[in-house]
Amino acid sequence: MTESERIAEFLTEFKELEKELVKIASIDDEFVSFSRALNQIYYNQLNPVVSSRDNYEFLKTASDLRNILSHENDVCAPTPSFLTRFSNIKKAVVSPLTCYELASKSIYIAHLDDLVKTAIKVMEKNRISHLPIVDEKGLVSGVFSRSVFFDYIYLHKDMDFDSSYKISDFFEVTGLDSHLNEAFYFVPRYTDVNKAYSLIRKNKAHDKTVGLLLVTEHGQANEKLLGVITLTDLARVSIND
Repeated sequence: MTESERIAEFLTEFKELEKELVKIASIDDEFVSFSRALNQIYYNQLNPVVSSRDNYEFLKTASDLRNILSHENDVCAPTPSFLTRFSNIKKAVVSPLTCYELASKSIYIAHLDDLVKTAIKVMEKNRISHLPIVDEKGLVSGVFSRSVFFDYIYLHKDMDFDSSYKISDFFEVTGLDSHLNEAFYFVPRYTDVNKAYSLIRKNKAHDKTVGLLLVTEHGQANEKLLGVITLTDLARVSIND
């Protein structure tokens, strides 16, 4: 690709990204610039890709480059590596992954009759903080997490834990709506990660932290679990250089 072709490609993709950023920013003005939309999205954490500081700083540089090229296209040009990164960011924002594509498919699960000590070992070995609790039909009935001990102790000050405890003993604080400080949502497999990000981030300080997004075919609780998404998964939405 020649230098002039790289410039043309960059300007075309910039327009496409600008249009999408203005849409995501949802600023109620007749004209919203790329920079204003970018800042709105970054500071309000409206998109997982733009909310990355590295990507945000890179896009500010891209905006400066576009402004220069708009006036004098023979002063500078995007390098091949710069254009590749910009194209990948644009693609991730304009055509984001679906929840199923992002979700972890190797799901570690628990059952009500499992010993708590066994569940803890699985969590420690695999460095995970949540285990979906699945019933005999394969449907999610709750989530066992690190926080259930604190929730249970809060409700039962005289708790005397021993190795014979089963997950069923904690059921009153493992139900999907029973966690004191965590929330869990079902999402359809084809929902894009931008929508998932809007669900999982906190809007108010007192909102519950979303521990997991549970991916099923149509986002219904009466469907088989296809995958799980954590906030960490969303933070790792990949932009390949």
